[in-house]
This record gives sequence, C-alpha cells and structure tokens, in this order.
Amino acid sequence: MNDNDESRLIGMLRRVIRDCGKLYNQCGKWMVRRYPSLIEGDPNTFVELMDDLHRGLLVKVYVTIVRADDKWTAPEKRVAAAMIEHLWGQQLHGAQLREAAVGLFQQADQLTWESLVAPFVRYTPLSDSKVQVETIVMRLANLVAKCDGQTMPEEGVALHTLQRSIDMALHPADPKSVLAPLGTSSSEGPSASAYQYAQKQAEESDEAMSEAESQEDRQRRLQAAMQELDSLIGLQSVKDRVRSYANFLKLQQQRRDAGLSTMPISLHMTFVGNPGTGKTTVARIVGQILGALGTLENGHVIETDRSGLVAEYAGQTAPKTNKLCDSARGGVLFIDEAYSLIDASGDDAYGREAIQTLLKRMEDDRESMAVILAGYSDEMAKMIRSNPGLSSRINTRIDFEDYSPADLGRIFESLCRQNQYQLPSPARHRLLLGFHHLHQHRDRHFGNGRMVRNAFEDTVRRLADRIAEVAQLTESLLTVLVESDICVPRVSGEELDALASQPHTLRIRCSGCQRLVRIQPGSLGMQVRCKKCEQVQLADWAEVC
Repeated sequence: MNDNDESRLIGMLRRVIRDCGKLYNQCGKWMVRRYPSLIEGDPNTFVELMDDLHRGLLVKVYVTIVRADDKWTAPEKRVAAAMIEHLWGQQLHGAQLREAAVGLFQQADQLTWESLVAPFVRYTPLSDSKVQVETIVMRLANLVAKCDGQTMPEEGVALHTLQRSIDMALHPADPKSVLAPLGTSSSEGPSASAYQYAQKQAEESDEAMSEAESQEDRQRRLQAAMQELDSLIGLQSVKDRVRSYANFLKLQQQRRDAGLSTMPISLHMTFVGNPGTGKTTVARIVGQILGALGTLENGHVIETDRSGLVAEYAGQTAPKTNKLCDSARGGVLFIDEAYSLIDASGDDAYGREAIQTLLKRMEDDRESMAVILAGYSDEMAKMIRSNPGLSSRINTRIDFEDYSPADLGRIFESLCRQNQYQLPSPARHRLLLGFHHLHQHRDRHFGNGRMVRNAFEDTVRRLADRIAEVAQLTESLLTVLVESDICVPRVSGEELDALASQPHTLRIRCSGCQRLVRIQPGSLGMQVRCKKCEQVQLADWAEVC
C-alpha cells in the first residue's frame, strides 16, 4: 500500500470514528431530552456514559481484528495512533504507542459486545439505531483488516465472527435480560466501570421538572414534533389525523386561557394497522405534541405490551398495572398488541384484571395520562366493542395503512442515507421489484417498515461478504450497494431475477401536469423530464405496472 492509499484509508477511518461518536452522542442527548424517566441511573451522566461506550466499542473492534493473525503490523500501529489521537487527543509514537496499545488490549478483554451496545437494546426509543451501530462496526472492522493492503485468512474469519457477534448482541433472544450499563466517562480512555452491568434496576425517579417551560420553549417543542411528523415517509392520512387532533387540543387550550368554556377531552386513542406501519413512532410524536401543548406535563412515552401489565400469579396483576400507569403519569402509556389482554375464550382472569385496573386509571387519570392501544384492526375493533368501558373512554381511532412499494423503497433509501450507503439505479430496480412482489402477496403479517429494515441489514451483510476478500478497499466498495447485494426477505435471488425478466412498466406521477409518466429502470434515482409539460423531477422510486 503506497502513501496515498494509506492516507485515503486513514481518512476513511477517521470518518467512521467520528460517525460512531456522533451517533452515540446524539442518541444520548435525545434520550435525556425526551425520555429521561426511562434512563436507569442518573440521566445527567447518560451522555457521558454514551461517549465512554463509543470509545470502548471502537477499541473492541480494533483489537478483535488486529489480534486475529497474532501480528501487529506497521499500518495497524498507524491506525492505532490515529484512533488514540482522535479519541483522546494524544499523539503517541514508539514506546508510548506500544504501552498505550497494551492498555487497549487489556481493556478490550474486559468489554463485551453486549455491554457496549446495551443502550440500543435496553431502551426501545434507541432500537431504530441498531442498524447504524452494526454498519459502523463492520465498516471499521473492514478498514482495520485491510489497512496493511492484504487480508489474512485469520482476519477474514474474524470479520465473519465479529459480524455474528455484533448481530447477536444487538438482537438478543431476551432483550429484557440486558441491563443498562452504568459508569462515568474518562479523559484518559475508556473506563472499565462504564461497561459493568447494573445489578438491579434503579428506582424510578418521581421528581417533576424543576422549571416550567416558557411559552416559547413549548412552541419550539411543538414545531419540532410537527416537523418530525411531516418527515415521516408516507402515512399521509395518519399525519392529517394527528395534525387535526393537535389543532383541536390547541383550540381547547386557547379557549381555556381566554376564560371560555371548553369541550371535555379524551386523550385516549387506538392505533390500528399491521406491524411495522409506524404506530410506535407516531405514538412518541403524539407524546411530544401533548407535552408541548401543555396538555400533559411531560409527554414521555412508556411502551409496553401484555407482559408489562399481566403478572404470573393471582393478586399481582393489579399492582403491576398500577405501577406501570404511575410511571406513565404526565405522559403516554402505549400498549402494543393490546387485544391480547382479552382471551377469546373469556377465561383469562389475569387479562380481565389488567383491563379493569387500566379502565379505572384511564378514568381517574384522564387529564394526566393518555393511553394508546395498538394492534391489528379487526382484533382492536372487537376488543373495543366487547368492553363498554373502553368504547366510552376512547373516541379517537387512527388507521395505519400498509406502505406502498415506493414508500418501502424510500424507507430503505433513508436507511442508506443514515448509514452512508449509495443506491444506484440497478439496485433500486431490483429492490423495487422485490417490494412490489411482497406487497402484491401481502397478508396481515406483512412486515412493512420492519421488513425493510431486515432487507437493509441482510443487504449490508451481503456487501460485507462481497468485500471481505478484497485487499484494496476504496470508499466506493464500502458505500455502494450493487445489484447483487440486494436481499428481500422471503424472495430468493432466483425469484428476483425472474421478476426482472418479466414484462413490466415503471411509472411516476409528474409533479407538473399530474399525469403518469413512464420511465426506464436506469432512470430510477435520476432526474427525468416529462415529455408533455417539460417538468423536471427526481424519479426516486416508481409504481410497477
């Protein structure tokens, strides 16, 4: 590897390191700002903890790959020096670098993948960032493996093993078994205490906000929440319903401030639709809107399902449900698959106890807590009809439709942008055909956004396998998803080939004249011109006919 190649690789390495720090830092600040009540331990130290964890993750990746062939080459030493300089601001060479490296190797032995990514597993609001964590890990691992211009067989094995290890750490069989890490940051390097697991969950904080927000602060929060709502892909009917709901609440607040009479408001609602349609995401935004309007004190969201409400033994369900409702006061209690609380046989005494307890709290705390019940449309309608208490307390229903193939493509593309991948036209076309096929044959278990995330993760893994044996890495190899990389769940490569060979037409709607315009597969992701009105627009995705 010549000096130019090494300089380019070090540049790519520094970008990955910065991306890792930025991700952990932003996620830490987001949790403290939006979900402080979910953080175990002291929320004031959570951002520092996340910074410490990202340092540990980078060290763990580096040491895992370097150790694979029992050699520490000169390029690997220069990579270590670049990492140390970036992470801790120290320029080390010679004996100092060797001494620091020994410390890094020792610290890496004390760290587990599970502990380093624990916040993304433990805290549901951070789960959407798992893909970014895995991308950063594998991108850094490939750069370290290729830094000396060749990939030893042992390093190839280490890359595959690391891929499996980080995947298992981010997707454990029992997420609740992962306790949030505790510790403090250190300017000297990653602190071993930062990666220790908590032995028991910290007591939930019941301290109210020390200062009341100003009207300007609330307005900024409201604008941020509405912007986040608008930025969601698709879901136009959902956006309209939430916006109308927010306008109604704002009107009631304005009338109340003016000393006028107001209508009784029920904050409880149902979100109905198939999995992966954005119900949880929208619930979090609704919480932010309620908090920004002052309708609820905080607007935080407590997410649960049947297991969080129903206990295993008689007499324990009501206290368990009440405790969960206590934690949701001032915010939103989001219950996914809520219909599972009602057994079809009618013999589920524990489920009935949970519902009766919940109904009482929905009435007693109707002004200080919003309950959102979510699940499949038919089951939720049956649940509401079967219980007069629920039907009388919930008068807002929002339907979440399945995403169109084009919107599924846009979700995939957003994951590409977040993780710095490029999606050229041939890859877009193959992906779109796969999504269209699944959409045509979908049932109630159609994965929607979750399916897209799985497709993205599988595609990135295939890219990792493709470049694992390539000695000379370039930025293009690390970032461009080619046609052969594309994976679509439940659609084999042979099926994707067959779909591409079958006659089909791609169309987009012209933003000028509103007519459907036919485009070629090679135009996906490109600017196209309407032959009728000359309007030029981006043909990011298309309808398949």
